[in-house]
Amino acid sequence: MKDHWCTNYTTCKLVNLAGFCKDESTQQKYLKSFCEQTHKTWSKCKRYEMKNELGSCPDFVFPDTTMTLAEIITKFDEQND
Repeated sequence: MKDHWCTNYTTCKLVNLAGFCKDESTQQKYLKSFCEQTHKTWSKCKRYEMKNELGSCPDFVFPDTTMTLAEIITKFDEQND
């Protein structure tokens, strides 16, 4: 792994779970736009933000999710009640 890649690169499902994205081109777009860039870019990834905030990230969250962290937590809680 390159030093400038996201610190969650080796554990993130987006990167490591086949079929996580509906198609490979979408996954590649995320990898190039968020995961394999500098901290300035991947620190804006919602999956990265959630992992830093809670220690994990729900599967419905993608790097460019527009929900706030609070909205993500609420949705996660609602799905797990």
